[in-house]
Amino acid sequence: MRINLLLCLSLAACGAEARPGVSRVWPELGTMMSAAAWGTDSTRVARALEAARDSVDHIDSLLQRHVSIAALDSVRREIRRRSGVALAVDSIAPGFALDRAALALANVVDSALLDLGGQYLWVGPAARPTHRAVGIPDPDNTLRTLAVVDLQAGSVRTQSQRNTPRGAPRSVTVLAADGLTANAWAVAFLALDCDRALGLAQGMQVVCVDSAGVRWSREATPAREP
Repeated sequence: MRINLLLCLSLAACGAEARPGVSRVWPELGTMMSAAAWGTDSTRVARALEAARDSVDHIDSLLQRHVSIAALDSVRREIRRRSGVALAVDSIAPGFALDRAALALANVVDSALLDLGGQYLWVGPAARPTHRAVGIPDPDNTLRTLAVVDLQAGSVRTQSQRNTPRGAPRSVTVLAADGLTANAWAVAFLALDCDRALGLAQGMQVVCVDSAGVRWSREATPAREP
């Protein structure tokens, strides 16, 4: 997908990651998880990536046993209160899993890019924000990029709906400081029309695509025209 290409090109061009990275790909949460991390000690980085995977696998096991997770329940209640949208736990688990994986990497790697089912999370020093060009695909043709956002830190999640008998193609992209927030609000906003979603997006970086075109919340930052 174009999103992957843009992120990979951005990473390759970044001098801070000039040292060889350690990459891994695993099946997790019914999808694929990939990670690329950089650090001075590649052996420690590799061990940290395995710990990151274990943390995601642990969450998967809890969800399979229908164990309640406080952070997920809290976000679901808040979104229900603000938007009226009821979220299924498994729909927002990937974002929470990415946050847990990032904790396993934080004190070991210089930087890392995690991807779980198409949601990205950047791990890096707070004092040196990154700039990653992330493509927003056409919801009805993912090979076509409609817009590009600037991911400076945190996570980005796009939820989309293709053209169906029930509705026209739409997508919502949310950039947030953590994976759970980006994931949960992207799912919630997709359940609303773009007018309502952007009306609720005050203080948030949100891009909504529908038949009216690409619309941005005030806080969202375009990287460039596609």
